[in-house]
Amino acid sequence: MNTTAVDVAYNLLLNCKEGMAFKDLWQKVVNEMGYDEKIASRKISQFYTNLSLDGRFINLENNYWNLKMHCKYDEVAIKEDELQDGDESDEEIDDDYSEEEEVIEEDEY
Repeated sequence: MNTTAVDVAYNLLLNCKEGMAFKDLWQKVVNEMGYDEKIASRKISQFYTNLSLDGRFINLENNYWNLKMHCKYDEVAIKEDELQDGDESDEEIDDDYSEEEEVIEEDEY
């Protein structure tokens, strides 16, 4: 069975309860996987994407990565005041509709 770079990162972070900076994590993965500089530069963006999408990992402040299972709830929970509003709320969209606009009945076609 082939070991993926994300699996290597998982195993590295299993033994590192405090987590590590992405740069350091990537360098350890590169060494473990035996990537040369050219391959490493080609694979870094896909590795970052895979790390971001894998639910086992958490990106903490300053691009510092850890396993969710090593973090306290307060470290990984998103607080309501940190959430950003979307484009428009439903109320704003409803306000844009004017009941005075002419509605064409099907019989008029």
